[in-house]
Amino acid sequence: MIFSDKKNLPCWRKNFPQPAIKNRFFHIDLKGPKIPVNVFSLLLEQLARWGINGVVVEYEHRLPYLPLSRQFPLSERYKESEIRFLLEKAESLGIEWVPLVQTFGHVEYLSRLENSMELFENNRYPSQLCPSKMQVREYIRNLIDYICTLHPKSRYIHVGQDETHQLGFCPECSKRMKKLGGRMELYLEHAQFVWEEIFKHSRIPMSWGDMFVGHGRLDLIEKIDGRVILLPWDYDSIDETSRSVIYKGFRPSKKQFHNKYREPEPVLDFVRKGQFFEDLNSNEIENIGIGETGYPFSCGQIRIMAKTGRPLWGTCAVYISADMQFHANYIRGFLNPVQMCNVIASLGGEGIIGTLWARGHSFAPINAPWTLSLYNIAQFAAASWTGKRCPEDLKKIRDEIANELDITSMFDGEWALDDILWIVSAPSAYSGIYSKIKRLENILEMLKKQNISGCFGEGLKLVLQAENIQNNLRYILEEGRWWYSTRKEMPQVLKRDIKKRIHNLNGQIKKLRTPVEKYYLRWVGDKKSFNLWWENLFTLDMAVAKNVSEMLK
Repeated sequence: MIFSDKKNLPCWRKNFPQPAIKNRFFHIDLKGPKIPVNVFSLLLEQLARWGINGVVVEYEHRLPYLPLSRQFPLSERYKESEIRFLLEKAESLGIEWVPLVQTFGHVEYLSRLENSMELFENNRYPSQLCPSKMQVREYIRNLIDYICTLHPKSRYIHVGQDETHQLGFCPECSKRMKKLGGRMELYLEHAQFVWEEIFKHSRIPMSWGDMFVGHGRLDLIEKIDGRVILLPWDYDSIDETSRSVIYKGFRPSKKQFHNKYREPEPVLDFVRKGQFFEDLNSNEIENIGIGETGYPFSCGQIRIMAKTGRPLWGTCAVYISADMQFHANYIRGFLNPVQMCNVIASLGGEGIIGTLWARGHSFAPINAPWTLSLYNIAQFAAASWTGKRCPEDLKKIRDEIANELDITSMFDGEWALDDILWIVSAPSAYSGIYSKIKRLENILEMLKKQNISGCFGEGLKLVLQAENIQNNLRYILEEGRWWYSTRKEMPQVLKRDIKKRIHNLNGQIKKLRTPVEKYYLRWVGDKKSFNLWWENLFTLDMAVAKNVSEMLK
């Protein structure tokens, strides 16, 4: 186990003998760190203990082989023997292994290989395969052949196919799009080709469903083979109702603008006439539903998919790239999976996938260490097993979750782990960064008193120290804005103080790097990924802070 061995199963598995959702899958994204094989094996053990019975492994460039003339460096790939070891480990734990390979969009990583540019729809931004090129079809056939051979017991093959925003860019695709009837018709033709290749191997294709449901193309869903599992996703819903839906585009509700005579909530985008939720036709609004608050029910795409008669699966997120640089958003990343599990269970869905994204795409910075999402993973596992989201139900297991993470249940005799993680994730009630600095300093002092260690606790202490350094650097930028126009009158003692603080912060960064890197390489991934993540935390802020100091002279 990643955490200390425990004799008894966690309370949610003891108190609920039968899971609320049949297929409880967890997504592991390898386009970020290359997780050490021994840690990967331990992660599978931990997931099995918590009740997860499937993993969706997004390989990206970590595959042992790609059917191309060039290959990625051996150090960046897993060996076939390592994959076989992990497959056997998963099978022994009752975990179904679903390989995920991109067959349409999100293939930026291929552009790092020589002689690959002929595969793309748009060479200027090589993120999508061109569905009109024969070499693309040959590549996909060979890729699927290899994946099915490497995973002889995997029933499902996930083929990606989300966010193909460059459809129709090349001249040939533009012609075919007009002939077929539109962009989504071209999308469907390519998707069906990929699915048929999967069927040839007697496997079941999985595909993200955002392109169909997000565009409101239920007419095309009716044409899809009933064996294909479409996976709509919702990463924002955190309650029974939501202030927006993603259906025929992003659609905020007008309801949010109707409460002008009290302190307002943060306002979502104000869109043009005809693009609000209330502008959908009555059948579409009915399919999504409206709660007592006047807002649409949450997880709108899931509710729409439930009306199609297809196998119902949903996808939530324990971590997305819009979360925090240092750690998971412990509010959204807890409540969104819990709410999705509740909706899937209440609608009689067959499965759910909790995603943990390592980076937004292959050109993007590396996200926070996946180990800092283990709290959210445990909450997702508990919710997918019980189907419960009532606050009282969640309070009942909070001490158990802390125990599973080898963390004391209470801090200073008063604060639960839930409280601590809520505080580090919640936005400040005050403007400016100084309040964040004081809040983190207080939390760090509390954590030090508890002598916290282990995979989650040790990582949490380290990243909160790093986050506080970044906040202090950005506070210097705030001070620079304050003083810039009157810098000639600014007392020299304050100018010297800023310069001294920058020097001290630079020393703290250098000192902290060693223990953080040691932690990262032990638990999280490879050195290259660490360098990408660490550089993005401080380098730009330090350069800006030094520039501010010079400009205030």
